[in-house]
This record gives sequence, C-alpha cells and structure tokens, in this order.
Amino acid sequence: MNLKTVFYDWYGWNTWLFELLNAGLPEAARPLAYIGSALGNYWAAPIMVVALALWARHAQVTGFGLSPVKIRLQAYRFGWACLLALVLTGLLKWGLDFARPGTALGHSVRILAPVERSHGFPSGHSVYAALVLGALWPLASRPVRGALLFMLLWVGYARVAMGAHFPADVMAGWLVGAVCLLAVGAASSLPTPRVPTAAPRAFAHQPGNTAKNNRANEVY
Repeated sequence: MNLKTVFYDWYGWNTWLFELLNAGLPEAARPLAYIGSALGNYWAAPIMVVALALWARHAQVTGFGLSPVKIRLQAYRFGWACLLALVLTGLLKWGLDFARPGTALGHSVRILAPVERSHGFPSGHSVYAALVLGALWPLASRPVRGALLFMLLWVGYARVAMGAHFPADVMAGWLVGAVCLLAVGAASSLPTPRVPTAAPRAFAHQPGNTAKNNRANEVY
C-alpha cells in the first residue's frame, strides 16, 4: 500500500464516485456540463481583473457600496494568486503525471471534453473556480456567496461528468486555489519596511545656533 492508494485512490472510492457521476449525467444535461466547465476556464481571469477594477472605480466615483480600496486589494490578490496557481498547478501536473480517467479506465468512460491522457492532477478548472470564489467572497453578500459556492460545485461536477478528471483531481484543485490565495493574502499583509531618511544636519533646529553663527561671522 502506498500514499497514492490512500490519499488519491481512497481505497477505490475515487473511481467508484467518478463512475457514478460520469455515467449519471443525463443526455439533456450535457449543455449544463459544458457551461459549468467553461466557468472554470483560466481565459476568463483578465475579464475578472478588469471587472474588479471597474467596480472599484465606480465605487470611488459614486461613494456608495464597498470601499474601492478593498475591491482593488482583492483584484490584486486574485491576479497574483492566478499566476502562482498556474506555476504550482503546472508543477503538480507534470511532476506527478497522473492518468486521466479515459486512460486509467478505458473505453467505459464517457468523455465529452477534449481528449487528454495524462497530467490529470489537479484539475485546473477547479483551481480557477476556487480562486474566483476566494477573491469575491469578502466582497459578496450572502446570496452571492451561495451562488459562488454553487458555481464551485458546478465546475467540479462538470469536469467529472465530462470525463476529464477524477473527483480527487477536483478536490485537489480547490485546495491549490485556496492555498495560493492564502499565500498571496499573507504576503500582501506583511508590514512594508520603512526606508530611513537622511539624518538632520547637526544644530539645524537647535535654538540659538543662528545667533551664534551670526556672531562668529561678525568676529571674522
């Protein structure tokens, strides 16, 4: 028994849950799976950053709603977390090189996504969905937070139902996204070192210095 059997295969439960979700997708629900998968696409990251910047500008101009500084901070954290997540996800995908469901289970898998045979761990779409949820969570109302959680689950389910990932890939993607956001948030919260200024000239502000200098000039 190895670590992969315990933490990835879950003693067979990972495969069992995949087959349940993959085979259970109704034909009429295929468009919903495609939409859920599209919601987790990294190509939407620039749109997300621009949307947050416009939101911050609107809040600054109108003076209503959330603080524009808070919105800009979340845009900053989201952007850097996306870059960090791209690096970390790439390292995990190429370093571990776990097989995709179609490769691991053969022709019994229903594959609706572009066919890929390797680099399945973690799910990049799930990483991005977690980044979006984490960035918007501090800015969102309770109903919007519910919608964000639904979006997170929708993306994860879509990637499994379409045969692109195992459930363990999805959950690992959520974890990677959360870790990247927390890391960027912790780094941005560190105190900025203060740059020391030049020391004041001697006797510059001491009373009586001007008078002493004038008397010295009169003597010489």
